[in-house]
Amino acid sequence: MSVETVAKRFVELCNEGKNFEVMRTLYAPDIVSVEGDGRETAGQEAVIKKSEDWVSDKSFDGQTIRGPFFSGPDQFAIHFVQEVTPKATGKRVALEEIAVYTVKGDKITREQFYFTGSR
Repeated sequence: MSVETVAKRFVELCNEGKNFEVMRTLYAPDIVSVEGDGRETAGQEAVIKKSEDWVSDKSFDGQTIRGPFFSGPDQFAIHFVQEVTPKATGKRVALEEIAVYTVKGDKITREQFYFTGSR
């Protein structure tokens, strides 16, 4: 698949609320995920687990996606706004970030997140 095909499928699945399906089907086994604070997680299963842990204490109230935006032959970016309610506070918040994805072959091999504020 081309980077455009992967990116469009990525957006389709996210718009259907299938973010974990993105990880299961489009991520390479050796993907590297880089958080906004520089922490890296390597491997598809570890990246999925990291995301499962992150969502475990929140309810998701909605998600807006802009993109994909392309750079060069192997990268695309997505602008996310996620409406979440942390279970600890019960206060709904909007989390905004940019994610840049690198594609090799037909799989995403790297994701890197950029956001403002702290998480």
